[in-house]
Amino acid sequence: MTTALTGPYLRSWAVRALAGLRRHRDEINRLNVFPIPDSDTGTNMTATMECAVARLEDATGSAGDADAAETAAALAAGAVTGARGNSGMVLSQILRAVADTAAMSATGDLSARAVPVMLSRAGKLVTDALSHPVEGTILTVLRQAGDGAQAVVDADPEASLGTVVTAARDAAVTALEQTTGQLDVLGEAGVVDAGGRGLVVILQALVDALETGTETGTETGTETGTETGAAGGTGSFRGSVGTGPADPSHGAGSEPHLELVFTFRGDAAALRTALGELGDSVVVVGDGADAHRAHVHTRHPGQLIERIFALGSVTGLRVEALPEQPAARGVRPVSPVIALLPAGAATGGLADLFRGAGAEVCDTSESLAEALGALPGPGIVLTNGQDTAEVFAGLDRVGREFGREVTVVDTGSFVGGLAALAVHSPGADPDDDAEDMADAVHGQRWTDVTVPPAGQQTGQDPVVDVVDVVEAVAAAVNALLADGGELVTVLCRAECGPGIGDAVAGAVREAHPDAEVHVVTVPGLPVDAQVGVE
Repeated sequence: MTTALTGPYLRSWAVRALAGLRRHRDEINRLNVFPIPDSDTGTNMTATMECAVARLEDATGSAGDADAAETAAALAAGAVTGARGNSGMVLSQILRAVADTAAMSATGDLSARAVPVMLSRAGKLVTDALSHPVEGTILTVLRQAGDGAQAVVDADPEASLGTVVTAARDAAVTALEQTTGQLDVLGEAGVVDAGGRGLVVILQALVDALETGTETGTETGTETGTETGAAGGTGSFRGSVGTGPADPSHGAGSEPHLELVFTFRGDAAALRTALGELGDSVVVVGDGADAHRAHVHTRHPGQLIERIFALGSVTGLRVEALPEQPAARGVRPVSPVIALLPAGAATGGLADLFRGAGAEVCDTSESLAEALGALPGPGIVLTNGQDTAEVFAGLDRVGREFGREVTVVDTGSFVGGLAALAVHSPGADPDDDAEDMADAVHGQRWTDVTVPPAGQQTGQDPVVDVVDVVEAVAAAVNALLADGGELVTVLCRAECGPGIGDAVAGAVREAHPDAEVHVVTVPGLPVDAQVGVE
């Protein structure tokens, strides 16, 4: 493994980060509920990284022989110029921090000890760029990534570059998990911060680049993280959460709510003041020279545009309409997708898991009929292996009483239901949405895992040996992957014992390092484990 981040390694990192953002774009978009749920964080981060990589290609060609300072400068310039949205602005400052740190290097490359300096610099630039920095966002994840890297360097000044970068990635993952509890709007929606998720993808790309070298033709490596749903677990982030309530500071009203993004040359302090007086979500980032890229949400576009043109030179102005916000906070939008669960499971681990994935839940034909009748339009029912006779009885009642159109997707299992929800697109045509879900389920193979109990405690669930469960799950994964697949989803019954999720995740990843692995511990799961492979 290399001892320094050279130009070729930075190029590899950037290309891998772009590929990762493209792969996770829809997932990140679905997590986007702050500052407003406009579902564009993944799109904006991807577009910004595309501009960064394009500028790098223009500046240095495809040979990749530029040093880190030259490579990082090109990436930063492209990102600042092409930054899209709030999250793109933040990403541009992270790349600018890489460039600033590389420019200070005597060799033009970045050592292991430069990594925490780079991340600390990024945190400062991002904080300075934001009008109102908020904890529980990408800013928090970025700062803790830097702290994680610094802790390794402090403990061992000779720590390898790979060790320091991996520590930064791991600290970012931990910080991301905690964002749900740090920001009310994230907690209400049951999601992690979208921008922070994008940062984890980018740091994972750096880990992969260091582990596999400077070749960028293929992607390798597996994501590390946790599920985005409400249930706890270990594994990759699987973005499948619908929109949630937004920060009421954006308000609702009759005036159009617009996003303005533009390049500005002039007095940046005066610009920031004007944007703050007539808008919010203000971000102003510099390119290190004389230009700034600005972002703002406003309900006074005419007045604001007049002011910014009076303050200096404005180019590349882009205006987009933003979605209106609900007047009440804390009201979760009703999902048209309803997941069937076993009787008595409408509360607890399974219910939390499926609600976090963007579905309503029902455990009886009566509750199903009521839920479908309350929908404003067509509904989609995921069977999840439950009794379909009761399903159709409920559908008959809905048809008679409400005239509601309902599509049933026979998911066959809980992991099948999660696979369907992973491709669910809120607002899409219901027939197309259901077809996409059915295709996702069709592409998955699954099995239940049940281990004979090792004993019985009076009045409690049967006691199983964690080692037996881990071995049984590993065997099931091996059998399913024998016919191909790259995505493994494992649900583990939490009652199997403490640490069951970590133990299963470790065993599966060790046996299949190229697979993307999701493991979730679920209280009350009716089997010891359920495994799905796609």
